[in-house]
Amino acid sequence: MSTKKTEISFEENIKELESIVRKLEDGEVSLDEMLGLFEEGIRRTKECTSQLKKAEQKITVLMKTGNGEICEEPFEVE
Repeated sequence: MSTKKTEISFEENIKELESIVRKLEDGEVSLDEMLGLFEEGIRRTKECTSQLKKAEQKITVLMKTGNGEICEEPFEVE
């Protein structure tokens, strides 16, 4: 039996977060369900943050100078 954790894609996490927000905003769920949805939302938010940090690290590593040398520069969003 494998205990390897299957990683959910960033896009899937975002879609699920959007669904959770809609359910919470509708207010049609019980308090217990709200707490469960909130906890799931926090978990998925942390996963998205982790995935974004990994992507940023890859971008930093892949930055190269004109002569082909790898030059680590921070990724800047304009």
